[in-house]
Amino acid sequence: MKGRNKVVSALHRGKAVLSFLVLLGVLVVPTSASAEIGNNNDLPYGVSGLATGTQTDSIETKVWAIEQIGSTVYVGGRFLQVTDGQSSVSQPYLAAFDAVTGDYIDTFTPVFDGAIYALQASPDGSLLFVGGDFDTVNGQAIDALVALDPSTGMADTSWSGDINGSPVVRSLDIVGSWLYVGGSFTSVVSSSGNNAAWRALRFDITTGGHDVSWRPVVLGGSVWGIAASPDADRVYLAGSFTWVNGVGATGGFAALEASSSDLAAGVQDLQVNTANANRQYLYDVVVANGLVWVAGSEHFVQALNESDLSINYFHLAHPRGDYQDLEIVGDRVYAGCHCRANAVMESAQGVIWFPNPPAGESDAPILETGPTTWVAAFDAITGEWIESFVPDATAEQAGVWAIHGDPYDCVWFGGDITTSGGKSVDSFIRLCEAGSVDNERPSVPGAAQVQGIGPDSIDLAWNASTDNFGVTGYRIFDASDDSILAEVPGTAATLAPLVPGTYTVYVKAFDAQQNQSYRSGFTTFEITGAAADTERPSVPGSPIPVSIGADWATLQWNASTDNVGVAAYRLIDASDGSTVVETPDTTATLDALVAGTYTFHTRAVDAAGNVSYRSGNRTFEISGVVPDTTRPSVPGSAQVLSLGPDSVNLAWNASTDDVGVAGYRIYDAAGGSILAEVSGTETTLTPLGPASYTVYVKAFDAAGNESYRSGFTTFEITGTAPDTERPTVPGAPQIVSIVDGTVELTWIPATDNVGVAGYRIYDFADNSVLIETATNSALLEGLVVGIHEVYAKALDAAGNESYRSGLRTIVID
Repeated sequence: MKGRNKVVSALHRGKAVLSFLVLLGVLVVPTSASAEIGNNNDLPYGVSGLATGTQTDSIETKVWAIEQIGSTVYVGGRFLQVTDGQSSVSQPYLAAFDAVTGDYIDTFTPVFDGAIYALQASPDGSLLFVGGDFDTVNGQAIDALVALDPSTGMADTSWSGDINGSPVVRSLDIVGSWLYVGGSFTSVVSSSGNNAAWRALRFDITTGGHDVSWRPVVLGGSVWGIAASPDADRVYLAGSFTWVNGVGATGGFAALEASSSDLAAGVQDLQVNTANANRQYLYDVVVANGLVWVAGSEHFVQALNESDLSINYFHLAHPRGDYQDLEIVGDRVYAGCHCRANAVMESAQGVIWFPNPPAGESDAPILETGPTTWVAAFDAITGEWIESFVPDATAEQAGVWAIHGDPYDCVWFGGDITTSGGKSVDSFIRLCEAGSVDNERPSVPGAAQVQGIGPDSIDLAWNASTDNFGVTGYRIFDASDDSILAEVPGTAATLAPLVPGTYTVYVKAFDAQQNQSYRSGFTTFEITGAAADTERPSVPGSPIPVSIGADWATLQWNASTDNVGVAAYRLIDASDGSTVVETPDTTATLDALVAGTYTFHTRAVDAAGNVSYRSGNRTFEISGVVPDTTRPSVPGSAQVLSLGPDSVNLAWNASTDDVGVAGYRIYDAAGGSILAEVSGTETTLTPLGPASYTVYVKAFDAAGNESYRSGFTTFEITGTAPDTERPTVPGAPQIVSIVDGTVELTWIPATDNVGVAGYRIYDFADNSVLIETATNSALLEGLVVGIHEVYAKALDAAGNESYRSGLRTIVID
């Protein structure tokens, strides 16, 4: 690659100097990784050196984050150099690599002065969000969070978000238009204003303005993981904190409402598995498919049911090795840890205590056990451990702290990894399904055949090669010194200018990954330097339209002859005489044609520049009607509007389409069958038997193009009608006694068609609940001096509440 310095050039260890950029779309969701990835790391580069003076010096891992935009993979952490194992080049904290070849990209060189812990691509790939404990970026004062141009590495100064207060960013996540940020900080400044912020907040991904109404108060530690769930409209926090919004946070975990940042209602506390309060914390959290996954201290990964955060599966590594990173890749969840070679995995559907259950507790029944190591894999749908995945990799001590799934059925792992597949590596590896990375040479092309010789040039052609992924082009080599004389995409080339002499050449094919074939046979020819060729080629045939599409046409014509050799043909627009295509072949395809009538003729040209007389004209029509091949956008996940004993009413947010959405299909996730097809965004599924159902939605258009699926929605059909009847009105509260401001009340009980679950005593002044009790009596404590009016309401197990009772006046003096 031209322009590289000597150190970088040395990193290539003799690789071909030509490289080709594989243009890919912005990665949104990696492809399914259901098949087993192999122990086949083939990355030519890694990172080395370990920066100190960071807030994570006690964790000696070099790679903390991996992200991808298009054909570029970004690696962040505490490293100092990029290395090929023999030579190194300085590029601290953040480096870029080709996603297919693994080559280091030396044009991406942002300068940071501190560690990087989190990377997140914007949905359109225009920005790379970077979080860490740095203070400057490219010499500019920027603390802990920056939006970079993913091509140049320059900071986007129009993005206004800025966090302060000894800031450190540990985790990033994007859902909808919000960038969620977790870490250690106490204030924020952006285009939205200047506010206090306590370890978690969110920014508009386009402007960088923060949401002033979404600022939970997280105290007692740091946020290490943050994950937003569009299905449950929640945001989950994981870390070492102990308080959120004034409420104790068990095990460093909290579930917040995405709409308000309040603590989510109706959910269970995290189940810790040790009595040691100093070891009750988490490193990471992710969410998908109705499961919330948390990883943390005392060696566990928990899969929680998102509905109430109860345990779905509990996985524990013995005898050591906290789980410290989670990544959802297709239908798997990968978890990185510092689990050594002698680690054993135990799986249960309840708590497995470490090291031993405390008095009065016992371990849940062990359902599965077996050997595990630095990375474990789990079924992202069921929560079960995938016992067959035990990668052949070792780490120095800290283990795996970064995981990323790419679109090529490969998974990248980073940390302080030292070997993979028996070979030394430098901190990160890529493991792929068999055949997903192209390492195969093209077949040998045919030997070059002389098509024509001029005084200082020669026309050559050869039989094509084949390749498992496709041939990119051919190189013609001078056999005397193996130098490249030409590189072409097709099976013909003109070598010029050539000095008089005898030449021997051979051909090699290459593919997009720069795999090069073995050489063809030799071809020898003589360049005499004779007088210039002045003879025109013969007239070629008229261009016949052999295939016509809505906006394209393929034309073909009969070949010319020439005393030396035809070099090319020109396809000429008869309306203005302009050359539309010049090609060595006798065929050409014209793209992006507008509707109308076209007339063309051809001329042949030889290597000396002699041009034939023109052929006859040929006319054809282009209709301009382009078939619709665009999928509709993904519809919203189905929301349950109501449930009946044998039916459910669902609604979802609409899709968009370039032509128009024709309708929606509701699929059963268990078998992929279609449960309903409707034209609008709401439907009722009936009749349904009693069972748990999981469904998803796809949109389709009139051309039959179908969108990708929405998120999953799970609901339960009980077979019985829901209870919607209120309890009767209870009696007005009666005063039993008043002692030192404490009032004892009782009242006549209510009745209910199913059963009264309890009572609430309300303050008539503001209708706030003073106390909730399961019986028809209550003690009101802490009433201030004055006159209070109260009333009672009954409620049942279904949440139905009675109308209010009569008032009771209480005088506290």
